[in-house]
Amino acid sequence: PWTSAGDRRRPPPRMSNPTRGQSALRLALGSISMIFLVAIMLLGHVDSEKALGRAPVHSTSLCDQRGFQPSRTIAGLKPTARMHLAVRAEGGMRTRRIIRKKVADDTPKLSLKERLALKAEKLKETQRMEDEEIAAQQDETKLKIKPRAPVVTIMGHVDHGKTTLIDYLRKSKVASGEAGGITQAVGAYQVKTGRGLITFLDTPGHEAFSNMRERGAKVTDIVVLVVAADDGPKEQTIESINQAQKAGVPIVVALSKMDKPEANAEGVKQQLMKYDIMPEEWGGDNLISEISGKSGEGVEDLLDNILLQAEILDCMAPIDGQVKGIVVESRMDRYRGPITTLLVQSGTLKKGQVILAGAEYGKVRNLLSTEEKQIKSAGPSTPVEVLGLSGCTKSGDLVLGFKNEKEAKSISSKRQKDNTQVQRNVNELDPKALFAALNKKSHDVSYIVRADTHGSLEALELLLENMNNKWINIRTLSSGVGPIGPSEIEMAAISNAIVVGFNVEPNSAADKIMREKDVISVHGPVIYDILDRLKVETLEKVELPDIEEFRGKANVKQIFQGKKRNLVAGCEVVQGKMQVDTKMEVVRKGQVIHEGTINSLRVVKDEVDEVEENNDCGILVEGFRDLKPGDEIRSIAMVQPKVYDP
Repeated sequence: PWTSAGDRRRPPPRMSNPTRGQSALRLALGSISMIFLVAIMLLGHVDSEKALGRAPVHSTSLCDQRGFQPSRTIAGLKPTARMHLAVRAEGGMRTRRIIRKKVADDTPKLSLKERLALKAEKLKETQRMEDEEIAAQQDETKLKIKPRAPVVTIMGHVDHGKTTLIDYLRKSKVASGEAGGITQAVGAYQVKTGRGLITFLDTPGHEAFSNMRERGAKVTDIVVLVVAADDGPKEQTIESINQAQKAGVPIVVALSKMDKPEANAEGVKQQLMKYDIMPEEWGGDNLISEISGKSGEGVEDLLDNILLQAEILDCMAPIDGQVKGIVVESRMDRYRGPITTLLVQSGTLKKGQVILAGAEYGKVRNLLSTEEKQIKSAGPSTPVEVLGLSGCTKSGDLVLGFKNEKEAKSISSKRQKDNTQVQRNVNELDPKALFAALNKKSHDVSYIVRADTHGSLEALELLLENMNNKWINIRTLSSGVGPIGPSEIEMAAISNAIVVGFNVEPNSAADKIMREKDVISVHGPVIYDILDRLKVETLEKVELPDIEEFRGKANVKQIFQGKKRNLVAGCEVVQGKMQVDTKMEVVRKGQVIHEGTINSLRVVKDEVDEVEENNDCGILVEGFRDLKPGDEIRSIAMVQPKVYDP
């Protein structure tokens, strides 16, 4: 462009060649820079903080000052910051590459479904914090504080006498009316004693209801641990102890079934000491009563111990102000709609009041006591059944009272929208998971689940999840609270799914469609009976390939010539047993050199079906001439895999 026509700008001056002195100076400066860099590589790295006049702060010293663990502090940082901090802690540039690799390896890799499930859990936690912020807005210093009844949760192993105790206290036949004689839902009751009211929560003892027991321990003042004196602490007993101790709740022990001749109270007390349950008479903190739920022996002593513990706790609560409570259980009634059992914790719940429970809201249309009598209001520590919510809530949801229905509806709508979006995302399949599903060996079995209460639904879903293994992959297409209707049966027919109902049955319309379309339905009132039937129906849904099962092995001692150019191996059975009609493997120096079938076994001249360990036998080897003494012959049966334990 400098030479273009009409351009009168002066061209740039040409660069003059460097003089000899300038060239020598540049060469000297380059050499000095190179020497300086080599010195850095040999001696380590320059401490930039010291060069700038600032003292370096190392991760170890910083964590010591703050009382943190260095490993956890580093792990909580972003990967890049974690690497640099780890380099400072480990000693310099030489460890940078190692630290980077270590950080990359330690970073957990979550699947899309796991990430979305984590997002759902965070959303639940956010909603809980929102509830606490709303509840904290009122000034509790101006409220009327009065004594309230202690809330007592009865916990323990299945069939150890929990409901029989409640039965005696309420003077009603609760246990006999429960399916299988075991509790399968949280029951809330109030018992009137000579010294005041006591609110009882009866939690299920079956292993499937661990979530219910954990919630019971969190909402209670005192835990009554029922342990059968003729059986001692069992799996759910230990779990209940751990849950109560984790929640920081005092434990009062009731040694039940003392009317049985095999009852051993002293032996059970010694067993409980292993789990930090120390009787008061032995210098501990736990009050222990020996009772019989059937005869009532020792029950008054137990009530005295509960009230004594309650006096120590000094149970108080405000009777006015905003209503607060917690959902114990919820169910869908065919005629009355959603019914929520809740425990009022503070304030007074009244008929016609607007409440928010989790993502559901509504105006209280009806209040029922635990005796199913209509009441106008319920104060702290009172369990009630509420009608009027927009849907079934989740057990453990916080209940809040509102003066403004519009505000409660707005919060409910937002939460339902968020929950729906998260649930839709959770149910979507990760592309990588889809590719893995197409190539895996396990078989998918789909279920549609319905239950009478939300807690029972949780327990049923947990059982189905535990049925997953390398052979069977359980998929829950739909789950909810309420009866089994035609829509569930239609969905099951389209997707070839099994319909599962706990304490609910198909209605007449659903039953007709189920028979027409040959849909499998497993329902009933006892959870472990449902589980046994589900295992049978699940196995009938899939065709699993046979797997190899080792039966025995024998060492070849001698080789004999048989008929039709076949060989007979004279063997000694050294492990298990050799069986006819099983797969044969000939092994030499750890390598399988021939596979066939054991068609003939002889002991002396007699044909036999099997030969036990430490016996000699003759094995016919067909189609293989390279058999040698010292080879090993294995007997392997092809069997169906044991998917579930009997």
